[in-house]
This record gives sequence, structure tokens and C-alpha cells, in this order.
Amino acid sequence: MLPGEVKDQGPARGGLVAAQARGAAARARWIKERLVVPGPQLAQAWGIRLEALATATASGEVVSIAIDGNVYFPKALLSVDRLTAVAICLALRHLRDTERLMFWLRDHGALGGTNPAAALSAGTSIDQVIALAQAWARARTEGGSLMDGRPDSMCA
Repeated sequence: MLPGEVKDQGPARGGLVAAQARGAAARARWIKERLVVPGPQLAQAWGIRLEALATATASGEVVSIAIDGNVYFPKALLSVDRLTAVAICLALRHLRDTERLMFWLRDHGALGGTNPAAALSAGTSIDQVIALAQAWARARTEGGSLMDGRPDSMCA
């Protein structure tokens, strides 16, 4: 191999690099489309100090995601009162950040084809949203499929 020449890393390595690039592009799109908001904006909306938000984030009480060294929160949390958000987020606390974020961003069939914040605004009970969050978490931690006919399929 010549100096400066890049060794072929094979299809597995190439697939990983491509997946990482898709992930970075998705995170950039979340910011650009304002699907996620910075901590100070959420703290202000909830009327709490940024330090309190950081503590809640560290304990799993609030969903967050780090993007390029900054912490962002689902924009949906701006329209949900803090205690409701915490109750729902706690049901997701054992998941990876991206899985927790996707719960808030995605439209769920069990919520009439809307995202959790919109469903709550439309009158869906917090208990129903928490049950969906628990099913969403179970499907991801117990290896359940969202389409296998189990109760977890309500997440689809």
C-alpha cells in the first residue's frame, strides 16, 4: 500500500460509515426543522432554571439528545406541562436518547395518528400516552416487534 492510500475497509465498514452519515444528517434536519429545541427555550417555557432542567435530564425525567455538543429537547415538550412530560419520559428512561426522542416525534396509530403532544392537546388521557410509552419501551428492550401481534403492536 502506498503512503496516503486508504485501505479498503469492506462493505461492513462502508455500511457503518453510511449509517453514521445518515444519522448526522437526520440530527441536522431535526434542528433545521425545529423539531428539537435548545435547553434554555424549554426551561423558559416551563418556568424553571436551566440547572433544574439539567438535573431532570440527567435523571431521565426529561428526554434530550446531544447534537454537536449541545443538548436539545423535543419541541413537543413546549406544549406539554412539565409534570405530564416527566410522567411520560420516565416510562422511556431505559431507552437510548434517539429512541426516546422518536417516541415524541412520531405519529402513533394508538394516538389517532398523532404525536403524543398533539394527542394530549386533543384530549387523550395522560394514562393512555403513558401506556403507549411503556409499550414502546418494552418493544425496544425486550426485543418485541411492533408488528408481531403482541400488545406492543399498539405502538405502530
